Amino acid sequence: MNKNKLSFFIAASLIAFSSCKKDQDLTIETENYKGVFVVNEGGFGKSNGSIGLYKPGEKTYLDAFKKANGLPLGDVVQSMSLIDGNYYIVVNNSNKIEVVSQKDFKSVSTISTPSPRYVLDVSYNKAYVSNFYANSIKVLDLNTKNISKSIEIYHNSDQMALMNKKVYITTFDNKLMVLNSVNDALVDSIATAPGLSKIVNIGGSKLAILCAGVVDWNNGSVIENGKIQIINLGNVVESSFNLSSGSYGGSMVYVSNTGLLYFSLGNDKIYKMDLSGVITEFVTLDAGRNVYGLTYNASNSSIFVTDAGDFNSAGKVMVYDLSGNKTLEFDAGIAPNAILMNE
Repeated sequence: MNKNKLSFFIAASLIAFSSCKKDQDLTIETENYKGVFVVNEGGFGKSNGSIGLYKPGEKTYLDAFKKANGLPLGDVVQSMSLIDGNYYIVVNNSNKIEVVSQKDFKSVSTISTPSPRYVLDVSYNKAYVSNFYANSIKVLDLNTKNISKSIEIYHNSDQMALMNKKVYITTFDNKLMVLNSVNDALVDSIATAPGLSKIVNIGGSKLAILCAGVVDWNNGSVIENGKIQIINLGNVVESSFNLSSGSYGGSMVYVSNTGLLYFSLGNDKIYKMDLSGVITEFVTLDAGRNVYGLTYNASNSSIFVTDAGDFNSAGKVMVYDLSGNKTLEFDAGIAPNAILMNE
């Protein structure tokens, strides 16, 4: 073998060895975003809100948005909705909605809009966005990821529920505003009991609302007890059930398996109520725990309870089966308020 051929052979061998070495050393880290997502509001003005991800099998917890995108989420993370393969994360005090992919939690788009609260998928390629300060509902084009218009409803807005192509919107003025989701027209308003806070679909073309009552902001004393009211498709309050106390707010979910509403007025107790108005205690939390949010997971018939604690340090998530047995507890971020499952 002459010198030139020998040099070529050595060089080729080195290149081949180097190529094999690189292939062997090459590792691509991909996070599996399956598990329990926790919506953590964070402290107001502190920009430490987050979406946490708890993995029950591994018993690990991570900041999902920061892990996937390399930056914090923002100030007051209010809610998160899954629509067509993307999560819409509402960051209230940062005046934005972050859109991330369900697959890898990578950012898809950032939608700027003042004081958003919740995003509700209402029809093909269209969602509504409620608003804490403005007296309008924003219409979100899901194709372009842009706000396409505003619908005047004359009240600020919070939670929303869709029933038979009508959207029922809770307000802070004890009124449910009703929109036609086909033509975006305001069609009705429904007066409710004081302290309107939560709304849930209960099937049979009916909705249930939790009205927390009236509390003296100066000393915390209850002026008027709360109520749970049932709204029918005719936009009428067809029944109203008195609660034994009142609060600044509360939480409520409907469990179709049992046909019961599970609710709390923010203390250490969760109650259940059938649709005839019979109320019994479901569970009392462990000492020092209080209910901040309730979420029902139908896939394993569990109720997730969030406890915001002191709103400055890690909150707690507790899971109960429908017999009232606690099956899981883990630390979350600051001020956790809701759960979404990605199974």
